[in-house]
Amino acid sequence: MDPEEVITTALQIIDDEGLTALSLRRLGTELGVTGTALYHHFADKDAILRGVVESVLAREILPTITGGTWEEYVTVSVTRYYSALLAHPNVAPLLRPHGQALDNPSREYIVTLMFEAGVPEQLCYPIIDSIEMLAFGSAMTYSRRQPLRERLGLDGRRGQPNLRKAVKATPNSPERLFRLEVEAMMTGWKALIAEQS
Repeated sequence: MDPEEVITTALQIIDDEGLTALSLRRLGTELGVTGTALYHHFADKDAILRGVVESVLAREILPTITGGTWEEYVTVSVTRYYSALLAHPNVAPLLRPHGQALDNPSREYIVTLMFEAGVPEQLCYPIIDSIEMLAFGSAMTYSRRQPLRERLGLDGRRGQPNLRKAVKATPNSPERLFRLEVEAMMTGWKALIAEQS
């Protein structure tokens, strides 16, 4: 039994049926072994879940971008994080920003680029935190792929003409709306950096 196969099978169970469906017994059954046989490769279920998170992030989040700016790296990596959340909504509780280890190499690389670019130290983590929270909240909001009008309860109702007009002008694609929100947030952070530098 290959540890990678264990992680892949665990991810498949979670994707198909949710986190609560994953148990060592169930995973063992899917792999054709006893649940206790998994202890040869993993200390416990939490170790398997950490493997699932690492697998999803390794596939979805970029490694270092040679020659890229911190702004480019943040924008591209957070967009990929958002895509990972959309692709694996049942894994999302394990992927929430504050659920990831603080020694996350991606975050360390971003902060290093920020320091090199002269971003004030006190702004570095708030930038990362806000952009990750935007991605997480946006992905969880749009995980059902509801149209914005429907999500806001505007379908079949009268009134609120200005809100209706604004919603009608808003990008209907969750991905396009997310990119617009990221661009606006990054513009705001860059303005604040310029003020404090």
